[in-house]
Amino acid sequence: MANNNFFSHFDKALRAGATAAGGGRLQGQVEVKLVDLNDATNQATANASYELFGPGDVERLAAGAITRRFPAPFASNAEVTKLALVEFSAVDLPWRYTPQLAGADGLRPWLVLVVGQRSANDIVLRPDGRVTLGLVAQFNHRLGESLKWAHVHEVAGHATVARLLAPTPAGAGNYLDDTEYVACLVPAFTASGDDAWDGTRPVTCALYDWWSFRTGPAGDFRDLARKLHKAALVPKPGGKPFGIAQVSYASRAAPQKTTQLQTAGALRLPRVPGDPPDPADDAPPNDVVQETAALARRIVTPDGRPVVTSPRYDAPFGDANGPDDPVDNGWIAQLRNDPRLRGAAGLGAWNAVEWQDRISAAAALKAGDLAIAAGRIRHVALGVEVSRSLWRRRLPADSPERIAVLMPSLGRLLTTAGRSALDEVAGRTPQLSRALLSSAARRALRPGPARTALSADGRAPFGAVIVAANQCPDDRADPAGIRSTGRDPDAAVKQAIVEAARGDMGLADAVLQHLGSHPGPGAVAAALRALAAGPGGKPDIEAVKRFLGMRAFPEPDLSVLEWDGWMNEHASHEPCRAIDLEAFAGIVSKAIDPTVARPPAVERVLATLPGIEHIGPVEIEPELDLPLWSFVSERAPDWMLPGAGDLLDGDVVALGTNPVFVESYLVGANHQASAELRWRNVPLVTRWSPLRKFWQRKSSVLDIVPIRQWKAADPLGSAALLPPDHPGDEAVVAFRTTLFRRYPSTVVYLYQQENDWAAPALDLALDLNKRVDPSFTGTIGRDLTFFGFPVKPQELLDYWVVLEEPPAGYRFYHVPDPLLPGSEVHSADYAHRRFAVPVRVMIGRLLHDPV
Repeated sequence: MANNNFFSHFDKALRAGATAAGGGRLQGQVEVKLVDLNDATNQATANASYELFGPGDVERLAAGAITRRFPAPFASNAEVTKLALVEFSAVDLPWRYTPQLAGADGLRPWLVLVVGQRSANDIVLRPDGRVTLGLVAQFNHRLGESLKWAHVHEVAGHATVARLLAPTPAGAGNYLDDTEYVACLVPAFTASGDDAWDGTRPVTCALYDWWSFRTGPAGDFRDLARKLHKAALVPKPGGKPFGIAQVSYASRAAPQKTTQLQTAGALRLPRVPGDPPDPADDAPPNDVVQETAALARRIVTPDGRPVVTSPRYDAPFGDANGPDDPVDNGWIAQLRNDPRLRGAAGLGAWNAVEWQDRISAAAALKAGDLAIAAGRIRHVALGVEVSRSLWRRRLPADSPERIAVLMPSLGRLLTTAGRSALDEVAGRTPQLSRALLSSAARRALRPGPARTALSADGRAPFGAVIVAANQCPDDRADPAGIRSTGRDPDAAVKQAIVEAARGDMGLADAVLQHLGSHPGPGAVAAALRALAAGPGGKPDIEAVKRFLGMRAFPEPDLSVLEWDGWMNEHASHEPCRAIDLEAFAGIVSKAIDPTVARPPAVERVLATLPGIEHIGPVEIEPELDLPLWSFVSERAPDWMLPGAGDLLDGDVVALGTNPVFVESYLVGANHQASAELRWRNVPLVTRWSPLRKFWQRKSSVLDIVPIRQWKAADPLGSAALLPPDHPGDEAVVAFRTTLFRRYPSTVVYLYQQENDWAAPALDLALDLNKRVDPSFTGTIGRDLTFFGFPVKPQELLDYWVVLEEPPAGYRFYHVPDPLLPGSEVHSADYAHRRFAVPVRVMIGRLLHDPV
């Protein structure tokens, strides 16, 4: 309360300076000073009258004028002990349009928050947007007392806020529990400045805002928290001790007898120094061990068929070829010999059976596009195997023949220089061209056709062609040299003209006659241009006519015909660099060889599949985020906490987790879940355990390492079975109360005690370094809630368990605090005496004897 200051009202300057009220408005005068902008010494003063707006001038509230409504609109579990209220963005709004002057005790607000039930005598919401207030509503909201209902709240470090409270219903004390209410923001004055109602007749007035809410059961956080106390764990007459269950084992051997074995559930009472050993930790009698172990022993009929026996929960995670007799006191021996632990594993198997669809859906979600990836892996694996078979059977040993087989791929093999292998070898010799190293050349020279069958020896091995093409000639023939064909030039010209005339012999004869005998190159070129095909595919007649009219023809530049001689005389010849066919064949073979462990095709495909590193069967190791505690809590609550039903309302009990039970449970759940997933074709890695989370932790900490990593000599409950970041057995505090159901956001934590359990003052901030927040939480039944903390159960000897009321903004009680002195003459006192201080409950000595 030290940081909370309340004021009765807030006035701005013009309102504070008003001197009269009339006609629903305030009037006043203000001295106005006039200054000549061109001559500052020229000034004058005068009194100006003004009039302020009143309630009759307000049509509605602007958007954002209201910043908070309590209870929240449509709340279904509102506290009956708290007043409804609204908060405003403008600190003067509740009094801005009040048509009255402030008195000695303050100023009445021009707004009233009316809360009531929908009925003809109370509140009627009209279809025209107004509200009718009946006599009940008027009686509960007497305008003569409205001065107390609005105040200004100033909090250090926070914005100042104006607030309007709804008064306590007359004679009720609190709201009724489990009742529907409606809150209406209405004017307290008429347009003329009179009271909006006087309690004698129903009144219809403007409605600026409204919402509805429903109250919950009687009481509030403070009332429920007061009931909390350390549980008196005294067993009922003839009952079992709290936290201990009994397992009855009926012997099969004569004489038959029943052995009572005490056991603990997932939660158990912690042991502190000086406590006797817990009977639930005792080993079962030797005869029980032998009979239980025999139930799971492998049995084979004389003809070699296995007999179905009790489950061997360790089988899916162990070595199938290992010894049949487990290591004494190891986890495998415990799960085969102890009926209590087998029962816990059986509960886990039951959990997996009941949740099989949920588990399969979670595994399918984890698998994602595994089916697509597996298909791609199968395709590349098939291709690799086929390639390896062809490679071994069809690839020639001779290097040139090997190059002949592999040469179509040279264009796709990159060298370290970034060029293709084909670019590196093509043109190294005059005949080693790209055309020769193509698949077309390979097809042209394939064995069988006449061009190869009629060769000298009946076949033309392509390797021999490559060897011949790789030779460098002694005297290279100039490829640019022009050889004489020995043809008649005039006959060649005639044939060219006839072909250009497209078979039109008359046109061809006319052109040839115009050319005459032995035409020059210029004339021949002009004739061919004239006979060039036009748009219709035929020579253009007009172009031919122009040619026939020509008498002189320009001669072409014939210097180009001398180019070949110049090149032979002056240009340097391309060097001939024959390749080492054997070395080249080895390099190409190595780059393509599919018989290596990781062929290039495999590398390329795996590069598109993150997380997959081989082309064998694709298997996954899914971590399913399915905490299993809720199944035990719902279906077998006595295994969650034996005796939980004996706790009374308000009981608080210190507990600890039971890693032995949890690990046994998870082994059974994984035993069943792995079989179920494989039956549904989920490709699990052999010996994988997909369910490793029992408690629903806020972090990603799991409760066990993969079961396949458990060593046979490690007992259940040992640190070797836990992940490195797991705290082991953890402290748990359980509450039998409806508080967490009504206030699910309650803050719960441990706080280290000091000064021999001296509780810190309520208004004192607690040291965050001494605070331990819960790591997991859960419920057993409807009203038993537990919180787990990452400390050892024995450490509860030095901790308070603290409950803090969830933050919900500032609130006010219907009934004033009787411990606060003073009267309620004005609204600041009214708010101060009803202010709801946040509740903090500290419960200590949970592991101590009652004092």
